[in-house]
Amino acid sequence: MKLAVKAGLSGAIILALTACDSLDPTSTKGEFHYSNPTTTAIAFKVDDKDYTVEPGATGQLSLSPGMHTMVNAKGEKNQFMVFENNTGGIINPERQMYYMLSEVYAVKGHEKRFRPAEYAVTINGHNLKMPLLSANAAIIDHNFFACKYQLGEPFPDNVTTLDKNTEGNIFNKCFDKTELLTYFEKEYDQKLPPSAENGSTEDSVNTAFDYRIPEPKFKDAETQKQAEKIVALLKQINDSTDPDVHEDVRKALFQATSDLVSADVKVAAKNSVEDNKYYNAFVEQTGNFAGYGILPK
Repeated sequence: MKLAVKAGLSGAIILALTACDSLDPTSTKGEFHYSNPTTTAIAFKVDDKDYTVEPGATGQLSLSPGMHTMVNAKGEKNQFMVFENNTGGIINPERQMYYMLSEVYAVKGHEKRFRPAEYAVTINGHNLKMPLLSANAAIIDHNFFACKYQLGEPFPDNVTTLDKNTEGNIFNKCFDKTELLTYFEKEYDQKLPPSAENGSTEDSVNTAFDYRIPEPKFKDAETQKQAEKIVALLKQINDSTDPDVHEDVRKALFQATSDLVSADVKVAAKNSVEDNKYYNAFVEQTGNFAGYGILPK
């Protein structure tokens, strides 16, 4: 838990003036980060531009909306679309483990009001449950791995708030594995060496990006009809070469989703437990797909 500090008038003036430098100083659109948590240099290409990253180093590149290609040192190619609705991400040519840790920043005495969600995760064979997401996708989407503080950028010791009614907040930071282990040891005096039982360096992924569009199989005709509309719109996103396609389908997708919910409400009472599980899984998967800012091709 970190400290949140309330600012006085002078702080508000300074921050207001600083914010004038950009229309949206908090935007991370097009910002893609990378790092090298290994002991040897790694090399990769993005859109035919060469990048070499020394051990322990981090970097950033900018990608405009549209199609892009990444090639790692083994010649393995990943093509991906960056949509207009992106908030950046992590370039991961070697499929290393990356993490998003949530920390609470609270005014003294209000710490218990903020409880970030916890997830099961294994690091070096140690099974943990904590507010930590893990992923090893080639391109990690910040629409779902939403880090306020990026690779190599430390969590601040405290955060100043200009809202006198705010008692705290939860902020996220992205780590590679080496940076995370160092952070745990420094901040929490907790070491996570390879498991003492068997020397395991096993790491688990608890955030997998599922780019499949489900085929609806609802028993109720009206629910099925609306689900088919949603799927058709998602396929339009999937097949489009227009990075702003989300704007084209936004209204229709919102309406179809609203109609799906209304249709399900009418039959929910007679649905089986399995029917309700299927409905919830369909809504989650289609909602995630609609929210991706990056799509592998």
